[in-house]
Amino acid sequence: MDRDLLFLLGLAFVPLALVALVSAWADRRAPWAALIVALMAAGLIGWAYLTHPEGGYIWREVPDLAVETLGRYWTR
Repeated sequence: MDRDLLFLLGLAFVPLALVALVSAWADRRAPWAALIVALMAAGLIGWAYLTHPEGGYIWREVPDLAVETLGRYWTR
């Protein structure tokens, strides 16, 4: 699978983990779902960052990366 797509999926999982954390906190239960989603996000982002051929991603280029990646998969 494309490492840029995995990086973007990891970035999409970060807000989901935060929402799950707040939900667990509000319901006074253990935040296991938030922990699992946060670990998945960290794993995807970390793997994509470490295996990127140019040494990693630059945050100001993430919007362009998102448009290019989604454009690649949209036209297939």
